[in-house]
Amino acid sequence: MPQAKKQSLIITTSGNRSVKDVARDLKDAGFDVEEVLEAINVVTGKGTADSKDKLRSVQDVVDVEEDHPIDIGPPGAPIS
Repeated sequence: MPQAKKQSLIITTSGNRSVKDVARDLKDAGFDVEEVLEAINVVTGKGTADSKDKLRSVQDVVDVEEDHPIDIGPPGAPIS
């Protein structure tokens, strides 16, 4: 059976405990942690679509959402 495709996810934490501790728990739950943004209590990385409920159940996780890349173009580019 093929492995489920992973997608970029943004996970927001409550700030009630260290975001590094939450990131460790997310990793233990199968999430591929890419960045831990302590100043804003966010963890970014990759996970499967069907893992969202499992990630939401990690202590102090308040939201799990897909990341939507934005391309603003190079500096000085005309506005379209």
